Amino acid sequence: MIIAAILAGGRGERAGGSVPKQLLMLKDRPVIQWSVDTFHRHGQIDKIIIVSEKESISTICGIFPESRYPKISAIIEGGKERVDSSAKAVFSGDYNPDDIFMIHDAARPFISSRIIDELIDKAIRHDASAVYVPVKDTIAVVENDIIVSTPERNKMFCAQTPQVFRYCLIKNAHKNFARHATDGITDDVSLVKATGHDVYIVTGSDLNFKITTELDYKIAGLLAAGGLV
Repeated sequence: MIIAAILAGGRGERAGGSVPKQLLMLKDRPVIQWSVDTFHRHGQIDKIIIVSEKESISTICGIFPESRYPKISAIIEGGKERVDSSAKAVFSGDYNPDDIFMIHDAARPFISSRIIDELIDKAIRHDASAVYVPVKDTIAVVENDIIVSTPERNKMFCAQTPQVFRYCLIKNAHKNFARHATDGITDDVSLVKATGHDVYIVTGSDLNFKITTELDYKIAGLLAAGGLV
């Protein structure tokens, strides 16, 4: 079985306004519905879990009625931090060790079927996969407003989502790290890497960007309105 967990717990103040960014309208649908629709249409996805902030659960339930979204098995409350929300998704059901568990940010509305296909294939073969894009600009390490070093650009990649794992691997990664031990862990890849397991990459897409700022939201709106995604 392949399960997709959609994390929609952020407030998204940087995107402007008081509405959580995952509920902002993007053309004719809320932001969250774009990625959920892509996963729901995908032939290999068996179940979808949506992790939401408490205040938005009733709204999200209204967006995704069971009659139209039978693959959605649960809409649950998230945690304080991202790692807490993904843990709640991981422990939300009794899954088999060999199941494939995908974790995606709701604020990335333009995930493609091609990326999902490649991630699933690589996770089946290697137990862990994630999507990255190479950086285009020179990266500098800065301390106290002084450039300390400039890492080789060809070794620098930007993380996207989904991040995909064999269920036993991601379950144990969350289970074996107490909350105080996850300081500095920003996503599930870094959590799994901390266990010593390799994570294989799939090349992402510039369209699979995360809506974080008001400018991101405006660009997403232009892409959606122009039919470019």
